[in-house]
Amino acid sequence: MKGIDLGNIDDIDSLTKMLKLVFSSEDWHNMIIIADRLYEESSVQYYYQLQQPTKISPHTRPLIYYIGFSQLCKGVAYQKMKQYQESRECIQKYIELSRIKGVEEKDQYIVEDFHIFALGNTYTVDLLEGKHEVLVDYIQYLKQNPRELIAGMINIFEYAIKNDLAIKWVLTDLSDELEKIESNPQNPTTARYFTEYLCLYSLYLYKQGDYHNAVERNLEALTASIMLEDNTAFKKLLALFESFREYADKEQEERYKTHFFQFYSKWF
Repeated sequence: MKGIDLGNIDDIDSLTKMLKLVFSSEDWHNMIIIADRLYEESSVQYYYQLQQPTKISPHTRPLIYYIGFSQLCKGVAYQKMKQYQESRECIQKYIELSRIKGVEEKDQYIVEDFHIFALGNTYTVDLLEGKHEVLVDYIQYLKQNPRELIAGMINIFEYAIKNDLAIKWVLTDLSDELEKIESNPQNPTTARYFTEYLCLYSLYLYKQGDYHNAVERNLEALTASIMLEDNTAFKKLLALFESFREYADKEQEERYKTHFFQFYSKWF
């Protein structure tokens, strides 16, 4: 795969936006390249900030955020590529943000946030490596950190699908929390994960033999992808629906056709 040419791009806010774009397109290779550039640029700027502490930063966030975010994104990319040891090495880097000198008191919440993310992503990698025993603790973590719930459920569904595992108890235990999120799909904290969550929920139900509800979840995801203008997710969901179309009843077929024409009238 050809790597992205970043040329002379050194603006860390621009690099952060680029990371979010390649995450949406699931371009993990280029996500690593951009994350490395962001880490390099933000680290250099942080060093100079320590030398000139009174100089006002032109960036939208404190520099410590960009250092942590670069490693978080790189770790997620490695996780998606199933390179779990490399992912753990990135996690360790943003766990250690607390060791960086010169972080102002008002910015300590950023260090604490990345510590929370590190714990969740460690559970994720453990689970994806087959350590089923961490699942109970992972569920408790998600209850305590609801903003991580949808991203966490994506990882749990991936694990359940891969291992043909029934996780009804997980869905029951988290039912109240999931209901709150599902009632507000446009919440900016969870929106970028929402269609992927529903897509995997649909696939999980299909693998469990619950065909009617698998189709229902797929249709909910199609509705959400149109609402959120998620072109990539919509195309993925079309392919998924076609794979188990034979299980859709007449009413579900009609809803599918409606979504199909809604999408194409909007985008073409």
